[in-house]
Order: sequence, then C-alpha cells, then structure tokens
Amino acid sequence: MTLLKKIRSSSVVRRIVGLFIAQYVRLIWLTGKWKHLGKEHPDPHWRQNKPVIACFWHGRLLMMFKAWFGLHKLHMLISSHPDGEIIARTTQNFGYGWIAGSSTRGGRKALLNIVKTLKSGESTGITPDGPRGPRYQASLGVIQMARLGGAAIMPMSYSSTRGIFLKSWDQFFLPLPFGKGVIMYGPLIEVLGSTKTDEELRQDLEDSLKNLTQKADLYCGRKEKVR
Repeated sequence: MTLLKKIRSSSVVRRIVGLFIAQYVRLIWLTGKWKHLGKEHPDPHWRQNKPVIACFWHGRLLMMFKAWFGLHKLHMLISSHPDGEIIARTTQNFGYGWIAGSSTRGGRKALLNIVKTLKSGESTGITPDGPRGPRYQASLGVIQMARLGGAAIMPMSYSSTRGIFLKSWDQFFLPLPFGKGVIMYGPLIEVLGSTKTDEELRQDLEDSLKNLTQKADLYCGRKEKVR
C-alpha cells in the first residue's frame, strides 16, 4: 500500500497528519517574519463582530490559519472526501470549526449549513476554487451563500520569500522556515444591497483574489504565478 493510500484509508493516520500540518504552520510562523497588510478592510467587521465569508485560493490555504482575528468562531468549508478530513483535523488544532462540503460540490446540505452558521453570527472560510478547481476561478456558490446568509465576503491571500510551488492542480504554495511573509486582505465585497448581478460579484471576487495574490507574491520578490 502506498503512503497516500494508507493516509486515505486510516482515520488515525489522517488525524496524525492533520496534527503534523498544524505544527508545521506554527513552525513557519515562529521562524519567519510575517506582516498583515490591509487589515483596515476587515477590522470594522471584526470590531462589530459581524459574520463574514473569508475567501482564499485553495493553493494559498496553509497560512490562513494565522489570518483570522474575529471575536467569533470561524468554520471552514471542507470537502467530505477523506483528504478533506486532514484539513478538518488541522482546523481543529487551531480552534476552528468545519462544515462538510465545498463551494462547488456538497450540494444543498452544505449551502444550508453555511447559511445557518452565518445567521447564527459566526463566520465561514471558503476556497472558492476548491476542492478540485478550476484553479483561480471563483464559484458562483460563494455569492449565493453570502446573499442568503446576509454576510460580506472577505478576500485574503498570502506569500513568503521562502517556499515552493507543488506540482498539484492548485499550484499549492508551501512556505519554508525562516522566510519573510505577508498576509493580505482586500476590500470586503458587500452582496446585500448591491446593484450588481451575481455573476458580476463573482467576477469581482475572482479579480480581487488574483490581485491580492499577485501583490503578495511581488511583495515577497516572487514572479507572478496566478494565471
């Protein structure tokens, strides 16, 4: 049995891998020099304890565990696939909750759970191009979730001077220790009351995430990877 198959077939192994990932994130954070830029955008919502949908590309997921400063709990939308359990276990190590499903798969149940979470006053974290892509294309489902849940959308991204891009569908960026990193926040996208169509709002989200990721990469001296 290959290592990947062993991980997928054992809940115990997935739990251990989730713990390892959480410890790796802490290592990257403690050995690096990290900045948060653009916090003036989410700060008013955090101070007022308003629920939001935090959005970031699937390939820029790892350091988002160090990006949340809300007073209420964040619940990550995670695929119900066995691989998703690894991320779910990681989120638990940081005190986050999780909801089974995805922005493109998981159907009505995931949508209802997201809306219920937002209406209860808590926030959600979503990778709008997850769990299987297309890469860097935001799904319309996020806009529908925001409209039904009455929440604004918070675009986020990160980069680091030290790291590698994995050869995966999402070009997953793996930061390495002893780097200088940045977590960036964009202007929140208000869905309720907007005169734009859902498709226009979806495009706004996609453009914002691409722009943030490009800015973060350039800030860290990296060539543009988002395309």
